[in-house]
Amino acid sequence: MGNNSLPPFVSKRLGVFLAAMALAETARTMTAIQIPVFLLSLGADVGQIGFFFTISGGLVLALGIVGGWLSDALGRLRALALGSAAGVFAFAAFALVRIWPLALIGAAFLALSVALTWPSYKAYVADYTSEKYRGRVFGISESAVNLAWIFGAPIGGFLAQNLGFRFMFVGAAMLFALAADVFLILDHLSRRPSRATARPAPTWASMRTSMVQMAALVFSGGLVTWLLITDGVRDVAFRLSFDLMPVYLSDIGGLTIQQIGLLDGMFGIVLVAFGFPAGWFADKTSDRVGLISGLFMVLSSRLAFAFAQGFWGFTLSWSMLAIGVALMDPPIQSLISKGVPQSLRGISYALITTSTGILSLPSPWIGGQLWKLFGPQAPFLFTVALGSLAVVPAWFKLVVPKGPRGGEKGDLKATTG
Repeated sequence: MGNNSLPPFVSKRLGVFLAAMALAETARTMTAIQIPVFLLSLGADVGQIGFFFTISGGLVLALGIVGGWLSDALGRLRALALGSAAGVFAFAAFALVRIWPLALIGAAFLALSVALTWPSYKAYVADYTSEKYRGRVFGISESAVNLAWIFGAPIGGFLAQNLGFRFMFVGAAMLFALAADVFLILDHLSRRPSRATARPAPTWASMRTSMVQMAALVFSGGLVTWLLITDGVRDVAFRLSFDLMPVYLSDIGGLTIQQIGLLDGMFGIVLVAFGFPAGWFADKTSDRVGLISGLFMVLSSRLAFAFAQGFWGFTLSWSMLAIGVALMDPPIQSLISKGVPQSLRGISYALITTSTGILSLPSPWIGGQLWKLFGPQAPFLFTVALGSLAVVPAWFKLVVPKGPRGGEKGDLKATTG
């Protein structure tokens, strides 16, 4: 690697790619924690906010499979450029709306952006990583991307409080536009004659073939099957309360918009700091040990959140959440990449996210109803109880099969045991 300051298992090209992903993620983190408060400013109540995020989640699910398939068919970088362009349109729409139902237009474009970018991002990292170091590289990748939480969330809170939500959305759109340019440049460089490889045009027939291959993995009773079950239970539990956390901080905790943004920035600092150690931990122990450790920490953070008081109490809970997420993410991404062939990675990440998301689709609305019926702490306590059910399948079933791995191109048999 010469004088390259990057770790030996991270190439310069991957480093530039992660910088572009950090730009896109900054655009998203500038707004993510503020969108529920923005909806409140447009006159939405807690139940309507839960409904909004349920519809938003449904849009992501509706577009997710197509986004993952396009990642495999068009190439990771082209799909990322298209997804970033969709992000520009999403935040332009948010900046223009005046009543909360019309904000669903922005949610639709944002769903398209997520459907195209996230499967492509994860698949690109797996494509360019040795399996031996995959946990560490996913940890570094998540840290690089999550640097956005350190800068994006506080900047978003500052812009929203001092210049207004609409100025914040315009700034986010500009960052997405810059990320799209970088992805297009990387794609152009990768398609030079010396590096170009023939890629058939995407067709519905090829999508059908990919879906049939994925169905074989999903219903085999192997690693992919149990990943779906475990991640489904986890996602249902977490979504009961996650989208209500900013509202709780604002209405119950008494935090200002800028304090909420600062809190999310602190979350980012902890998340980045623990990214590489979490990946190293997964590589040195096992993916399932890392996943279960993270699950316990996230559930503990929800319990702490429900009883926290004051800014520093919520900071402790938010820090515990960040550690848990840092521990869980590299093992989950690593397990998926090891459980499927390289040619199906894009659609695999999308399909697993979509399948688990179907189960959790009504969770934000249910969380809103729990808040109304039993009080504001109820969604967080229900999250702890339900999320604990994911521990058993995670420990006994999330084991990578021995022999040829699913990460080897074209190998399906190793993952259907």
